[in-house]
Amino acid sequence: MKNGRINILQYGLPLAAVAMLSACGSSKPTDTNNQNSNQIVTVPKNETVTAMTGLPAAAENLEALTEQAFTASPEELVSLFTKAQESVAGISGQLSPQATKSLDGYLRDAKTAIDAGNPSDTALAAVEGYKLIVSAYPPDARIPAAVSLLDYAGFRIQADLKSDPKRWADAQEAAKYAHDQWDQIKDKVTDTDLNKRFTTSLSKLDEYLSVKDDKMAAKAAVTELDLVDELEGFFQPATKPVAPDTTN
Repeated sequence: MKNGRINILQYGLPLAAVAMLSACGSSKPTDTNNQNSNQIVTVPKNETVTAMTGLPAAAENLEALTEQAFTASPEELVSLFTKAQESVAGISGQLSPQATKSLDGYLRDAKTAIDAGNPSDTALAAVEGYKLIVSAYPPDARIPAAVSLLDYAGFRIQADLKSDPKRWADAQEAAKYAHDQWDQIKDKVTDTDLNKRFTTSLSKLDEYLSVKDDKMAAKAAVTELDLVDELEGFFQPATKPVAPDTTN
């Protein structure tokens, strides 16, 4: 999801839960890259929230951290991390003990990388936390978890390609993971054009990663992430406003 906001309704939340999350408040960091700017939603540490309000907020904050790891200033990274940490604290009771322990570990790794000025490790730690959270979405969510995990694969590939040295082997593993996720949902994507374009995007990723063409692989990763946005729209179409009745 790269549209800069959390569409809570796409996860099938009741309106009361949406209102609860809205009351939590939000803030937005300085925009260091217009294409990568995300709204940051803070879930207060001591506030009781349902899993389906807290999980998307925490995932979105970790997404913001991974996307801006290479472009944000040190001060902005600290702010992004703090908001991610706060939102993760808000879901500490929503995950299994093992998942909570793993998520805490990813946060520690991200903070260590930020302190060391290592954007690659910052992005990769944050995106693993993102993966853990979106994997906990309920199976009956309107947008399948596999769609969010395709986002994860794209973010991970981008971080690998921005690393110095580039992490080609890990990027190829992430591409394989994307294929696995796509295989789970492609038969449900009845938009034949979108289905074909997404399949082609993964083939292009494989091609450019195999020959270590960083520029074309980076473009292919952007295409994959853009198509994930289209998949989100396919599974959760935007609601059209109802025209007022003027017949009376």
